[in-house]
Amino acid sequence: MNMMASNRNLRPAREEDLERLIDLGRRSWLSAFAQTAPFALIAWWVRKDRVASLYRQHWAEMLVLEENGDLVGLVQPQDDEINGLWVDPARQGTGAGTLLLRAGEEVIRRAGHRRAWLTCSAFNGKALGFYRKRGYVETGRDRELHASGVEVENIRMERALDPK
Repeated sequence: MNMMASNRNLRPAREEDLERLIDLGRRSWLSAFAQTAPFALIAWWVRKDRVASLYRQHWAEMLVLEENGDLVGLVQPQDDEINGLWVDPARQGTGAGTLLLRAGEEVIRRAGHRRAWLTCSAFNGKALGFYRKRGYVETGRDRELHASGVEVENIRMERALDPK
Protein backbone atom coordinates (compact mmCIF):
# COMPACT_ATOMS: atom_id res chain seq x y z
CA MET A 1 0.00 0.00 0.00
CA ASN A 2 1.39 3.38 -0.94
CA MET A 3 1.02 5.60 2.13
CA MET A 4 1.83 8.74 0.17
CA ALA A 5 -1.27 8.21 -1.98
CA SER A 6 -3.55 7.75 1.02
CA ASN A 7 -6.32 10.10 1.99
CA ARG A 8 -4.80 12.48 4.57
CA ASN A 9 -6.71 14.94 6.70
CA LEU A 10 -4.99 17.46 8.97
CA ARG A 11 -7.36 19.01 11.52
CA PRO A 12 -7.66 20.28 15.08
CA ALA A 13 -8.01 17.54 17.69
CA ARG A 14 -11.47 16.93 19.09
CA GLU A 15 -12.42 15.67 22.52
CA GLU A 16 -13.72 12.43 21.02
CA ASP A 17 -10.14 11.80 19.72
CA LEU A 18 -8.75 11.65 23.25
CA GLU A 19 -8.54 7.87 23.74
CA ARG A 20 -6.99 7.40 20.28
CA LEU A 21 -4.54 10.24 21.00
CA ILE A 22 -3.52 8.61 24.28
CA ASP A 23 -3.02 5.23 22.56
CA LEU A 24 -0.95 6.86 19.81
CA GLY A 25 1.13 8.80 22.34
CA ARG A 26 1.86 5.74 24.46
CA ARG A 27 2.91 3.59 21.49
CA SER A 28 4.98 6.36 19.91
CA TRP A 29 6.75 7.25 23.15
CA LEU A 30 7.64 3.63 23.88
CA SER A 31 8.85 3.15 20.31
CA ALA A 32 11.08 6.22 20.63
CA PHE A 33 12.61 5.33 24.00
CA ALA A 34 12.39 1.55 24.53
CA GLN A 35 15.82 0.85 23.01
CA THR A 36 17.68 3.92 24.30
CA ALA A 37 16.36 5.17 27.65
CA PRO A 38 17.22 3.59 30.99
CA PHE A 39 14.61 1.18 32.29
CA ALA A 40 13.93 3.33 35.37
CA LEU A 41 12.78 6.21 33.15
CA ILE A 42 10.52 3.99 31.05
CA ALA A 43 9.05 2.32 34.14
CA TRP A 44 8.34 5.72 35.73
CA TRP A 45 6.66 7.00 32.54
CA VAL A 46 4.43 3.92 32.31
CA ARG A 47 3.62 3.91 36.03
CA LYS A 48 2.68 7.60 36.04
CA ASP A 49 0.88 7.29 32.67
CA ARG A 50 2.20 10.69 31.68
CA VAL A 51 0.70 10.51 28.20
CA ALA A 52 -2.86 10.19 29.52
CA SER A 53 -2.53 12.99 32.06
CA LEU A 54 -0.82 15.38 29.62
CA TYR A 55 -3.17 14.68 26.75
CA ARG A 56 -6.30 15.04 28.88
CA GLN A 57 -5.02 18.49 29.79
CA HIS A 58 -3.70 19.63 26.37
CA TRP A 59 -5.67 17.84 23.61
CA ALA A 60 -7.36 21.10 22.52
CA GLU A 61 -3.94 22.54 21.52
CA MET A 62 -3.18 19.65 19.19
CA LEU A 63 -3.51 19.14 15.47
CA VAL A 64 -4.02 15.57 14.30
CA LEU A 65 -3.30 13.81 11.05
CA GLU A 66 -5.69 11.13 9.86
CA GLU A 67 -4.98 8.72 7.01
CA ASN A 68 -7.93 6.80 5.66
CA GLY A 69 -9.75 7.45 8.93
CA ASP A 70 -6.87 6.28 11.19
CA LEU A 71 -5.25 8.74 13.59
CA VAL A 72 -1.57 8.55 12.63
CA GLY A 73 0.05 11.56 14.26
CA LEU A 74 -0.23 14.71 16.32
CA VAL A 75 1.57 17.99 16.81
CA GLN A 76 1.15 20.46 19.66
CA PRO A 77 2.23 24.01 18.80
CA GLN A 78 2.23 26.20 21.89
CA ASP A 79 3.22 29.86 21.58
CA ASP A 80 6.49 29.60 19.60
CA GLU A 81 7.23 26.00 20.65
CA ILE A 82 6.58 22.67 19.02
CA ASN A 83 5.65 21.17 22.37
CA GLY A 84 5.01 17.68 21.05
CA LEU A 85 5.11 15.74 17.79
CA TRP A 86 4.35 12.04 17.61
CA VAL A 87 3.74 9.71 14.68
CA ASP A 88 2.41 6.16 14.86
CA PRO A 89 5.50 3.92 14.65
CA ALA A 90 3.94 2.05 11.70
CA ARG A 91 3.56 5.31 9.78
CA GLN A 92 6.99 6.80 10.37
CA GLY A 93 8.91 7.45 7.17
CA THR A 94 5.75 8.24 5.16
CA GLY A 95 6.01 12.03 5.36
CA ALA A 96 3.45 12.27 8.16
CA GLY A 97 5.93 13.77 10.64
CA THR A 98 7.11 16.41 8.19
CA LEU A 99 3.52 17.37 7.38
CA LEU A 100 2.69 17.69 11.08
CA LEU A 101 5.87 19.66 11.84
CA ARG A 102 5.23 22.15 9.04
CA ALA A 103 1.59 22.53 10.15
CA GLY A 104 2.74 23.30 13.69
CA GLU A 105 5.26 25.80 12.38
CA GLU A 106 2.53 27.49 10.34
CA VAL A 107 0.42 27.97 13.48
CA ILE A 108 3.46 29.51 15.18
CA ARG A 109 4.22 31.75 12.18
CA ARG A 110 0.61 32.97 11.97
CA ALA A 111 0.80 33.89 15.66
CA GLY A 112 3.57 36.34 14.70
CA HIS A 113 6.66 34.39 15.71
CA ARG A 114 9.75 34.39 13.51
CA ARG A 115 11.20 31.14 14.82
CA ALA A 116 10.03 27.85 16.23
CA TRP A 117 11.80 25.91 18.94
CA LEU A 118 11.50 22.55 20.64
CA THR A 119 13.30 20.33 23.06
CA CYS A 120 14.26 16.78 22.27
CA SER A 121 15.62 14.15 24.61
CA ALA A 122 19.17 13.03 23.96
CA PHE A 123 17.76 9.50 24.36
CA ASN A 124 15.73 10.03 21.15
CA GLY A 125 18.40 10.03 18.43
CA LYS A 126 15.91 9.26 15.67
CA ALA A 127 13.94 12.42 16.46
CA LEU A 128 17.11 14.51 16.68
CA GLY A 129 18.03 13.39 13.17
CA PHE A 130 14.50 14.09 11.94
CA TYR A 131 14.57 17.68 13.22
CA ARG A 132 18.10 18.35 11.94
CA LYS A 133 17.09 17.22 8.44
CA ARG A 134 14.22 19.70 8.58
CA GLY A 135 16.39 22.71 9.39
CA TYR A 136 16.48 22.72 13.17
CA VAL A 137 19.79 23.59 14.80
CA GLU A 138 20.89 22.91 18.34
CA THR A 139 20.95 26.03 20.49
CA GLY A 140 21.48 24.55 23.94
CA ARG A 141 21.55 21.56 26.24
CA ASP A 142 20.57 21.07 29.83
CA ARG A 143 20.80 18.15 32.18
CA GLU A 144 18.44 17.44 35.01
CA LEU A 145 17.67 14.71 37.45
CA HIS A 146 14.32 13.34 36.33
CA ALA A 147 11.71 12.28 38.90
CA SER A 148 12.55 8.68 37.93
CA GLY A 149 16.06 9.12 39.36
CA VAL A 150 17.62 9.13 35.87
CA GLU A 151 19.76 12.00 34.67
CA VAL A 152 18.32 13.24 31.37
CA GLU A 153 19.73 15.61 28.79
CA ASN A 154 17.38 17.82 26.82
CA ILE A 155 18.49 19.44 23.60
CA ARG A 156 16.94 22.72 22.54
CA MET A 157 16.61 23.18 18.78
CA GLU A 158 15.39 26.15 16.75
CA ARG A 159 14.46 26.97 13.18
CA ALA A 160 13.82 30.36 11.61
CA LEU A 161 10.41 30.51 9.97
CA ASP A 162 9.94 31.92 6.49
CA PRO A 163 7.95 35.15 6.59
CA LYS A 164 4.87 35.12 4.40
